[in-house]
Amino acid sequence: MCRLLIGPAAGVSGDDRNSIMVMPDFSMQVPCELDPNYSLLIEDDGRVAYAYLIEYGDITGDVWLYNHREAMKQVDWNDQQMPWLNPPEYLKNNASITPITNKDQVRCEWNESPNDGLIEVSISLRGRFIAQILSGSKPGWSTLVVKDGPLAQVY
Repeated sequence: MCRLLIGPAAGVSGDDRNSIMVMPDFSMQVPCELDPNYSLLIEDDGRVAYAYLIEYGDITGDVWLYNHREAMKQVDWNDQQMPWLNPPEYLKNNASITPITNKDQVRCEWNESPNDGLIEVSISLRGRFIAQILSGSKPGWSTLVVKDGPLAQVY
């Protein structure tokens, strides 16, 4: 069974907000243990997976999690289908992740920054820490990248 997402949750922004993208089954939302106004949305469309930090119903942070297949080496960010695959030049050699198939494979650890009170979430897949998102981080940080890019920063 597939579901349709319209707008920002589908990775659509600007003038493309009325576009419709078909998303496969795997999607999960994890509520924040510290503040009910926050949650984490993980979506895998069969090509690529992303995590989105939701604050009061708005996406305030995002990070690329993994590709299902290798992206093209030369990327035209304006022409590639969204959500974007992360190109090989940004990825570590061990960036291959088996796609998530059930919620038990995901662990989220929520924290509140002592300096500014911002909520952050660390994401682990099958016990392996792979990403972190802080409110306002677009993009967040990944342990699977070798250089900062538009989809993830080096953790």
